[in-house]
Amino acid sequence: MTTNAHGPAQVVGVPVAYGLETFRDRTREQNDVLRDLADAHTRVVTIVGRRGIGKSALAARVANSVQTVQRWRIVNVSSRTNGLSVERIYLDCARSVGGEAEQELLSVWTSGKTMVDKLMELLSVFAETPCLLVLDNLEDRLTDTGEPVDDELRDFLDVRFRVHHRLRALVTTQVPIALAPAMRRYESRLYLDDGLPSTDGVALLRELDRDGEAGLHRIPDEELARAVRRVHGVPRAIELVFGALVEDYLTLPTLDEVLVDYPAREDMVANLAQDRFRRLDYEARMVLDVLAVFGRPVPAAAVAWVVGPMAPDLDVTVTLAKLAARGRMVTVDRTTRTFALHPMDSDLIRSELDPDGPLGSRALDRRVADWYANSKLPAPRRHSVDDVLPDRYEFAHRVRAGDHEVAAQLLNEFDEFLMWRGSAAATAVMHEQLRGQLRDPEIKLGHLVGHGMSLVGIGPLDKAAEVLREAVELVDEVGDLHLTQRATFALGDAYRLLGRLDLAIEPLNRSVELAAQLRSPEWLSRALMSLSLAHSYRRELDLAQQVAERMHEHAETADYECGRAQAYDATALVALARGHWSEVIPATERASAAYRRAGVTEALGYVSNVQGLAFAALGEYDASEAALLRGRDYGNDLNSPRTVGLCLHNLAWLHWIRGDHRKAAETAQAALAAFGMSGGNDLIAAQALATAATAMSAGDLPEAARQLWSAAESSRGNADLVPAEWLELEAVRLAAEENSRE
Repeated sequence: MTTNAHGPAQVVGVPVAYGLETFRDRTREQNDVLRDLADAHTRVVTIVGRRGIGKSALAARVANSVQTVQRWRIVNVSSRTNGLSVERIYLDCARSVGGEAEQELLSVWTSGKTMVDKLMELLSVFAETPCLLVLDNLEDRLTDTGEPVDDELRDFLDVRFRVHHRLRALVTTQVPIALAPAMRRYESRLYLDDGLPSTDGVALLRELDRDGEAGLHRIPDEELARAVRRVHGVPRAIELVFGALVEDYLTLPTLDEVLVDYPAREDMVANLAQDRFRRLDYEARMVLDVLAVFGRPVPAAAVAWVVGPMAPDLDVTVTLAKLAARGRMVTVDRTTRTFALHPMDSDLIRSELDPDGPLGSRALDRRVADWYANSKLPAPRRHSVDDVLPDRYEFAHRVRAGDHEVAAQLLNEFDEFLMWRGSAAATAVMHEQLRGQLRDPEIKLGHLVGHGMSLVGIGPLDKAAEVLREAVELVDEVGDLHLTQRATFALGDAYRLLGRLDLAIEPLNRSVELAAQLRSPEWLSRALMSLSLAHSYRRELDLAQQVAERMHEHAETADYECGRAQAYDATALVALARGHWSEVIPATERASAAYRRAGVTEALGYVSNVQGLAFAALGEYDASEAALLRGRDYGNDLNSPRTVGLCLHNLAWLHWIRGDHRKAAETAQAALAAFGMSGGNDLIAAQALATAATAMSAGDLPEAARQLWSAAESSRGNADLVPAEWLELEAVRLAAEENSRE
């Protein structure tokens, strides 16, 4: 891998196949792929075929040609090396451009923008810069029907078809990607169904037996061709046939004897691999077992560390050298000095391991996890997502070993680090793997709090509340005040955001009490803020004002700038709920200024939304629109769908009162889409407002009035939405207008 700390990297990531110098045939397929990549209309070339058919080898050959002849940059991403995810794609593509552009892209990744906006920024860098992104073994990230298994990958596939760029993708997969018809025009798909032609299969066998050890030089081409046809020309099967011949020094089988026990069917590659590995000696098999459990390229020292206690006399370096000789069973990357099994071999070997044996998969996973535990960076030295890769690998192996309690303790140490660096979705996925697996109450509580807080950030809120309810049920048993305070706050805040206000008050009050007891200015201010907002939503405005005044006192006593911002924020919402419009504007201005001084941007969208409503009430429509659009942009930047939904919903009403009902309907539909991601009753209000605006555009005043009444009922109790009274007054006006027509 070529890298440059000060400039672009010509090649990023481990090449997705081995032994390009022995690559056989596929000349037509290679030319087809190169032709399609050169076509300006092609965004993705997908090579589809069964395991072992040579998809990765063809992709690697194409990448090598593009890099050496056309001087394109190459980014290799595989599910079998560092993992195939949008996070990995983004970071490696950023590394390929280097310099200031890389640093800007890394800042975007950690900014809190939506995934779509992050990807738009990434692709804009490649507007005129040719680069080939090789995505190997994509089937690991697809369902059986070809659908992406996560929303981030779905967003990536969608955005790359919508934006002009020169970041071409070359995909290998066993399962075709399920693309919408509109996207298919930008994809070229190559089905690699056939194995190598007999002549090329024969040439590959002779290349493998270069030194004549297997005696293939004495076998006529016709017999070798028959052997190739017997295994359907599958390149990896041909390699395994050779391995079975050359490594059996006990029975010294003939080629026919090797082939006779393996019928020509789809699982024959697996049968060949099992036969080959069974004939290895104990030391070699142990090394292969360890490499299979690692499942990614690792240095010899890693294998030796894992093997050490189980076979102290085994010379791992010598064994790896023997296995790597002639590229037969283990491949070596001389640049990184790492060893790896072919991914198919890793899968097959691992499947044969006894899970519970003394040298079984769980025991090896524990040793591998321990190696990563000893290799990871201390917390003060972690600055990027890549800095916690060893922690994440350790977590994966702890889970595979069935050590869920240990895995949960580990995740609880770095999940918040990932959340704050744009990888909340990855954090939630890891927590999801632990659901229902934990018994220790304290460990389980930490996991539930972390999982719930990650879901509060990315949604859906209903699921976040479900997880946090489970956490709160544990707090008394555990007795950890810090976790109890976080759990009760997160649950109360989730209920508030969901509009379930009667359920929000009790946990928020408890969270306030605990934060005061723990003398935590930050958490006390957060809890008081949410409590004041909940009272405002419930129209308990005197209580909301009392809490806001306490927030002011607390912020001054603690000299806490963010607390000052939150106090003004709460005060503004109380004034809004009272209809004291002229008091809202200065309070929101002070809140915004204090938030900026504190370096806290998360709440600026909500503040702008409140300000927009106040300007609308005062008849200052231009100022209202500017504030609401500003709030929407803050929400998009911070990946907060609820903030976006609130601002768009209220902007739709502004379009209504300005008489543009068509635009009101479009904007309300956009609000509906945003609320669909965050959940809660806001969605019902947005749907009713969108339907009312559509009816109004069609001149159906009775239906518009009915839907306005529905919108008013759904928004009642949410001070962040257009006041229900405004909607009711308009419904009454429409009814009167309809009556006057009659």
